Amino acid sequence: MFRSVLKFFASLQLAVVIIATLAVLISVGTFMEARYDAWTAKNLIYSSIWMYLTLGLLVISLVAVIVDRWPWKPRHAAFIFAHIGIIVILYGSLLTQLFGVDGTVRLPRSGEPVKEVTLQDTELIVYRSRNGDNYEQVFREDVNFLKKPVTAKHPYLIKAKGLDFELLESIDYGQAQVKVEESPSSQSGAAIRYQLSNANVSEIDWLIQRNLFERAEKQVGPVLITMGGLWDRTSEINEIRLYQDQRQALNYALYSKESPTPFKKGQLKEGDTIQTGWMGLELKALRYFSKAQQKYEVKALDRPTPNTRPSARVRYNGQESYLLLNDYIKVFTDEWVYLVAYTNKRVPLGFEISLANFKKSDYPGTMRAMAYQSEVHYGDNEKAVISMNEPLKYKSFYLYQASFEESPTGQARASILSVNHDPGRIWKYSGSLMMCLGVILLFYFRKRRSS
Repeated sequence: MFRSVLKFFASLQLAVVIIATLAVLISVGTFMEARYDAWTAKNLIYSSIWMYLTLGLLVISLVAVIVDRWPWKPRHAAFIFAHIGIIVILYGSLLTQLFGVDGTVRLPRSGEPVKEVTLQDTELIVYRSRNGDNYEQVFREDVNFLKKPVTAKHPYLIKAKGLDFELLESIDYGQAQVKVEESPSSQSGAAIRYQLSNANVSEIDWLIQRNLFERAEKQVGPVLITMGGLWDRTSEINEIRLYQDQRQALNYALYSKESPTPFKKGQLKEGDTIQTGWMGLELKALRYFSKAQQKYEVKALDRPTPNTRPSARVRYNGQESYLLLNDYIKVFTDEWVYLVAYTNKRVPLGFEISLANFKKSDYPGTMRAMAYQSEVHYGDNEKAVISMNEPLKYKSFYLYQASFEESPTGQARASILSVNHDPGRIWKYSGSLMMCLGVILLFYFRKRRSS
């Protein structure tokens, strides 16, 4: 019985079926990655139960082939090393899949230390507060709506004290349109729909504070429009500063480039137009809410674009809305203020890292970055320079210079590092060396037999 089972798993016919199945899965994954993106291909194909079952069957087949050759002879060494090498590589890949970290770290120019890495995995988090301040976390759960989509037949219910929040439908590739309306909450910020125009250009958009303390900003050509929040004069650019007075009326102040004081101030009401004096630009207030809330209308697309985000259609307090990735919805009940957030998961780095300096060089005659690097402080006050071709290795993490984030003035606002932790790396290297050794031994014994 044992011998017949061993022969089945060691058979050439089963090996052909396994290899053909792997070829089909990889082909489908490659097609899906080209049509959608790498994250979709990983979740639906490369990390699917079918891939795991096929690779598991491959390992069983390789072990059966090795055992079937017993008793082993010296000439079997090449064959054994090659097969064990494949098994070791697959084991290393499994460790990477289960325990590896592949994400990003955003280091702000301010030098604020960061100690978490952001992953592509997602989670739902709920916070609550009695007065809109000092929120406490009351719910947290990992979610993957690509693998386990939410539908009307299978909704996702979040239950907390006084909160009834339901996800009705998950949208993998959602194109969102902002909808702004008046808010009943005293903790909400202001919002203005403006038009900034001259003879050649017309920009119409919303500037929205999500809460009282948030600073909202938007750059239109040579002008930076800011509203609310903690304010520092951005002296490198012309600025329109909007702020509320004690009566919640909207006021403005105009600052010319390099000037710390405004040259024009006043109050701005709906329908009012002010001349900025810059390139004939004028600002018109189309709609103003002293307390505003932001909602979305989301259109589901068949595939991702640069403007799509994972989203979910939700229902709470008898109304429906949309929750976007890396955004939140504020829900008011009789006792509590809840924040329901759908975010990328963050995990600890195990150390702090901060940006000390960022350097960027452009291609001659252009504003396009040719090379950039980050000088960082990390660990126990250690320093290092991370460039595009020189990563930092620290505590089993590799940190690579990935990109940077520009401010409205064209300066680097933050450095983006790619972070990788691969616990299976040594196993994959070892398996590759064993396969190479098997190939060398194969040629050695073949030459020995022929001589």
